[in-house]
Amino acid sequence: MRKVIKISNKEYSMKSSAYTQFKYKNDTGRKLLDDIQEISHYNKLPEEKQIGMMDDLLELLLKIAFIMIEEADASQVTTFDNFLKDIDGLFDNTEWINEVIELATAPISRGIQTNSQN
Repeated sequence: MRKVIKISNKEYSMKSSAYTQFKYKNDTGRKLLDDIQEISHYNKLPEEKQIGMMDDLLELLLKIAFIMIEEADASQVTTFDNFLKDIDGLFDNTEWINEVIELATAPISRGIQTNSQN
């Protein structure tokens, strides 16, 4: 699945497929779905725990986005560090956060929806 997502006033073409979760694990040593679940539970935590986790969760989100950007068209970014340097305002518009999570889970969630409809 492909989608254009705007992060900090810059539009990125992103792609999510079965490859995304394997690339994420290869690059980070972490499981994509576990990290997305952790991100999803963030808003349910008490504020004091949210503050302590914000940096880690933001890093996870940005790594997920970066991998999907590379998958769609690697010429959009050179390195993860340069991708981060191009971001001026992460929270100017936070719609990108949900869009990244939805796109990352699309290859899996579509299969679940299809199976539950049968």
